[in-house]
Amino acid sequence: MVGELANSVKNAAIRGDVVALRELVANHGASAVRLDDDADEMTALHWAAASGVIEAVNFLLSPAVQSDPRAARGNNFTPLHSAAMQGHAKVCEALLQAGAEVNVQTNPQGYAPLHSAAFAGHIEAVRVLLAHGADRGLVNYRAERPADTARRTGQEETVRLLEA
Repeated sequence: MVGELANSVKNAAIRGDVVALRELVANHGASAVRLDDDADEMTALHWAAASGVIEAVNFLLSPAVQSDPRAARGNNFTPLHSAAMQGHAKVCEALLQAGAEVNVQTNPQGYAPLHSAAFAGHIEAVRVLLAHGADRGLVNYRAERPADTARRTGQEETVRLLEA
């Protein structure tokens, strides 16, 4: 049953299905829906942040569930990394407003959310992260700043923004 519940939560979060998430909370409780018991597995908030459905993210952050916007998993990967790497600027904003750490880096790779957004040229997510104090000078395991990561992947508009 625990595995089934975790899969149901994960699938609802990936779909951004707030109705299903509400039902799961009503039937199993907020702590079961957060999926925060296993530090090696992503939380419901990680999955919802990657989906980009702001309503699902807001529900998981709400007092009804109280998901942790700083929940670091495995290699220090956070929900903000999930949102940034998919370019979900509104989700990045919501997570940062809820207390997510803008400059958290994965370990040992050293990727900050700004590296993740820069990699794929997610310009609006980059703007949100910068507005919240993202450090343009953080380096990853390749000794790359976010602008260098954007340059390596051919994201010239992102390079210009990061070097402005």
